Amino acid sequence: MKVLFILVLALVLFSCSKEVELDQPHYESKVVVDGYIETGRSAHIHLTLSSPYLIHYDSVSILRTFLNHAKITLLSSKGEEEVLTIYRENRFFPPFIYKSVQLKGEEGVKYDLIIEVNQQVLTASTTIPPKPEVVDTRFIPQTDSTGYPEYIVAPPQAGKVYLFPLVKSAFSKESFHPTLQGVGFASADNQGLAWKRILRVREMRNYSANPKAFFYDVYPRFQYDLRDTIWVVPGAVDSISYRVLKSLFTDLSGNENPFAFNGNRIETNIQGGLGRWTGVGIAPLIKITSD
Repeated sequence: MKVLFILVLALVLFSCSKEVELDQPHYESKVVVDGYIETGRSAHIHLTLSSPYLIHYDSVSILRTFLNHAKITLLSSKGEEEVLTIYRENRFFPPFIYKSVQLKGEEGVKYDLIIEVNQQVLTASTTIPPKPEVVDTRFIPQTDSTGYPEYIVAPPQAGKVYLFPLVKSAFSKESFHPTLQGVGFASADNQGLAWKRILRVREMRNYSANPKAFFYDVYPRFQYDLRDTIWVVPGAVDSISYRVLKSLFTDLSGNENPFAFNGNRIETNIQGGLGRWTGVGIAPLIKITSD
């Protein structure tokens, strides 16, 4: 009798099911800018087109989002001007990168972008703030073999210094990438110096290719091996870039949690498009070990 009941219930549920087709409303693609300029280095710009949520992704649809025919002009508050050159670099995705050749980032200088593409004109501005001053580093054990690297940044005399560090692990053989938190800050209001903890995040370019070969595949989440060497490029951004980057990393963290909902919209400092144009004041490379 119980078996018969289960069969009847299954038939009822099956008969009530049907395919649901969602109609995609008209979507107008926007130009997406992923750009930055760092102290002493060239500007780097990626340009793509945004896609509707319900699009079918394949190699053709992805290729259509690449924008490799734009004219990008970079201007500085010092009166410098340069039209960026496009390069193909297969280690990036998308592989087309616009770079400045003559113009390098300088602390305290404002940089404006003018992007002309698809009969549109986009603009953006950013500044490069003073580089952060790293006072000390340490490795805090959590188990006999794992722990967290940390560093201290000297607080400013007034206001806040907005932090945007890049990190890489020697054991993971990875490239420099943002930390899990993405951004943070040190404030003049702090009572004493505050340690900034670095939480490990998968460098997806390496992890996605072969998860089992990834050194940290079976390690506790966020933690590093105490034998590892952690390289950090301390960086600082202005308040506008901080707000934009914070919204991006908040949205990214929600994507990894199916129960999370980000009620805040993603910020942008691109006029006429989406994305970010970020000036970064970078400090000398630091090394964090448990020794």
